[in-house]
Amino acid sequence: MKEDCNYDKTKLIHELSALKHFIRKHAIEDAKQANHPLCAKMYDEVAVDIEKAIDKLKAAVSGLAKEGKYN
Repeated sequence: MKEDCNYDKTKLIHELSALKHFIRKHAIEDAKQANHPLCAKMYDEVAVDIEKAIDKLKAAVSGLAKEGKYN
């Protein structure tokens, strides 16, 4: 069984990835179709922020795995 903190990192990567996918595939396009360019820009910025968070979480998981502490 994974430690709670390590499980949380994995769960966050999964959930944030799904959210980023939704923003990229639906929210931005919906805003463009509604002629809301500021919303589309905001959604894009949120997706970029989410990607940065995912990258940090992946780096943490990778680092722990290399040290044999990802359990």
